[in-house]
Amino acid sequence: MNHMPMSTRKATSSLQENDGGYARFLEGLELIAVGLKGCSAHLNRSGMARLSREERRSLRSFTEAYKVTEVGRGYFEACGSFIVTVRESAEAKPVLLVECEYEAHLHGPEPLSVAFIERFVGSEFQLILVPYARQFISSTTAQMSIPPVVIPLSTASPPKSSTRETVRTKRPTKSHGKAR
Repeated sequence: MNHMPMSTRKATSSLQENDGGYARFLEGLELIAVGLKGCSAHLNRSGMARLSREERRSLRSFTEAYKVTEVGRGYFEACGSFIVTVRESAEAKPVLLVECEYEAHLHGPEPLSVAFIERFVGSEFQLILVPYARQFISSTTAQMSIPPVVIPLSTASPPKSSTRETVRTKRPTKSHGKAR
């Protein structure tokens, strides 16, 4: 007995018919592994201190790019590259640069459609990798003895954009006084 409401069954059926099987492709995907492929970080400590000390506004940017790296029989691999920068101005060199790249191995229903794989990697794939990048960036910057850079969910997941808008933020001030 099918417990799915009739309207949902019709919508799913309609999506599958109108979308050339992409919904079936998504349903058949199985995430096997996600791993850090590479990373780097650079901090200009005096520049970052100057931004904090002078309570200047900083420009933060989060960019991401995705690509399919391998397609085999019943599987594919894809990666996502993420870069965070903090600058004094659009023309200035970054005072903070954090880069990381994650790779994922997925199994799917055969025969795998390269068009569906590319569509998935260009859209839904970010839902898998962005949480890993957000955690890496936050953790890495916290270990640099600076306030951790946190990528907001709204910045990290607008649809189908490979480069995120630069976000202006004001750095929080630190208080080194005694607690009252």
